[in-house]
Amino acid sequence: MAPTAAPLRSLQPGSVFKPSGHQVIAQYLAPRALRGDTTTVPGLVADDVDVFSAANPAALPFHPSSRRDHGEAWGYFYGDYPTGDVRPVPGGCWVRYGAEKGYVHGQGGAMEAVAFRRSFAFHVTWRAEDGGVVVLPTPWLMKEYLLNKGAAAFRAAAARVGPKANMDCVVRKIFAKPPPPPPPCSSVEEEFPASGYPGGEESGYSSDEDLKRVGCRFVEEPARKRGPFCVV
Repeated sequence: MAPTAAPLRSLQPGSVFKPSGHQVIAQYLAPRALRGDTTTVPGLVADDVDVFSAANPAALPFHPSSRRDHGEAWGYFYGDYPTGDVRPVPGGCWVRYGAEKGYVHGQGGAMEAVAFRRSFAFHVTWRAEDGGVVVLPTPWLMKEYLLNKGAAAFRAAAARVGPKANMDCVVRKIFAKPPPPPPPCSSVEEEFPASGYPGGEESGYSSDEDLKRVGCRFVEEPARKRGPFCVV
């Protein structure tokens, strides 16, 4: 059964919900972690959805305004705790890649990371007739935002947290974006960005590392050591 959620808040015609990473942390993650509060802007981050019960991320309850032609979709979901490096699901597994991105607060010697963003890619996996494991990448990626509980700002707030506080909670952005179309034929050589997309994490795939996971062009870099793929 596909996961379901309460109806998301209606948006004005032509509007889309694509907050920056800083906005996710300040307006959604921190209030939820410190007070259990989801009413800052209710309904835009789905609650009570087990994203790992979906055999395919496409089955998740995305808002209609967050779907586009050719398979593009994105959505935001609360979670009670962070994801491990490899997370099996009914149709495959989510695998962590790349390094954590820190969101820094403060100045000078008081500067510290108050939150992190981690990246995951969804792979379809199954066992072949010869007993081998087949692993295929998909266009689906996930960005997971979590607080740095050891940061001074949150240590000071520990005595004032609400009864529904959960400092381990996360916000997950799950999204897929179709590969960029090939450039038109031309007798004049043109330059195109390596990713094919404008920069910025709100625009979709936010780095060549993301595009590497879905089979697009990328710049080689040392592979991140990680555990084995899961098999379903």
